[in-house]
Amino acid sequence: MSLPRSAFFLGTAAALIWFSTTGACTAAPSGGFGGSGPATSSVSSASSDVGGGFTTSSAGDSTGTGGACVGTSAKAALSPLDIFVMLDQSGSMLQDAGNSLSRWKTIQSALAAFVKQPSTGGIGMGLQFFGLPQPAVPGCSAHPCMQDSDCVGGCTVCLPQGLCQAPYNPDIDSCDAIDYAWAEIPIQPLPGVGSAILASIAAHAPGTNTPTAPALQGAIDHATAWQKAHPDRLTVVAFATDGLPSECDIDPVHLNAIAAAGLAGTPSIKSFVIGVGPALQALDAIAAAGGTTTAFHVDVDPQATDQLVSALNTIRGAAIQCTYQLPAPPSGKTLDFTLVNVTYTPGGGAAKSIPRVADAAHCPASGDAWYYDASAPPTRILLCKATCAEVEKDLMAEVDVVLGCATIVK
Repeated sequence: MSLPRSAFFLGTAAALIWFSTTGACTAAPSGGFGGSGPATSSVSSASSDVGGGFTTSSAGDSTGTGGACVGTSAKAALSPLDIFVMLDQSGSMLQDAGNSLSRWKTIQSALAAFVKQPSTGGIGMGLQFFGLPQPAVPGCSAHPCMQDSDCVGGCTVCLPQGLCQAPYNPDIDSCDAIDYAWAEIPIQPLPGVGSAILASIAAHAPGTNTPTAPALQGAIDHATAWQKAHPDRLTVVAFATDGLPSECDIDPVHLNAIAAAGLAGTPSIKSFVIGVGPALQALDAIAAAGGTTTAFHVDVDPQATDQLVSALNTIRGAAIQCTYQLPAPPSGKTLDFTLVNVTYTPGGGAAKSIPRVADAAHCPASGDAWYYDASAPPTRILLCKATCAEVEKDLMAEVDVVLGCATIVK
């Protein structure tokens, strides 16, 4: 029985599918697949997909023997998701969100509601804050002094202990991306990590400025490293802020370039942007550059908490929509990436093969296509925007991965 697309949308664990590509395909018997004789394939397979497993399916070009190639087909499994949240803790987060709560308390309340939802179980989440204080100047504490003039460079204050120190300035945060490229709460699965995330927010108090550029770069750098270490999962950044940058690099062109570089990188990291506060349309450009079209805007509103929960749920779905796992073969087996096809079966309609294009840049403005997430080696199948939009509108759609037949290319 076909599962509705919505079942994929809320799923958080990819089915484990293993197979051998030995022998490629066998031509369908006379009359085509489903004829008088049973269709066969020399591709061996097994699956832990509930109610699923592989089935034989006609796909791809003719094998040259007079019939259609018969491959093995399995329901496509959406990639399990990890969200790395970079949260603004600037002083303006203490302003009213229009719901009798500060923006800070509103985010705290929304995250509490989000992590407690049963449907988020299995999603990974981690947390970091910005701004963060400048680190101590290296070598300061080892430099002896009698007076301030004995101190050089960034170490301009002579402490009573006779050691030089950089002056403390509460209005200056770190502008170095490396100071943000780590997680105060490491990415772990919900619901277990939820209590640690909420406790961390409760232990912080807004009061910094807004060093957007290094925080965004640090978030993408951390997500990139995490994705490389966990190739079986999909990692995205959720960047939540209540204003535009107030220090470090404030050039919007540079901010957009940071998000665009993350999206174009290997692995590709999408950046979702949540704007908490009025008139934050300028954040849309960052989201668009990061591959997520537009920022989520939570204006001053009595329903601000509900709007934030809705934004987080939308991010959860949008991050994984139309991104499917390539199943890993068992030890000693190799998947031939030129023998993979994707079929789409509309609710109540007939299955159709979707051709492959080289990458996202070659996706057509209209019509069906898919591409791999990387070339060496790929781990995911991604539907092009036009195809994704069609699939997402169809609640009964089924997407299948067919193995063993020459890939149909556009």
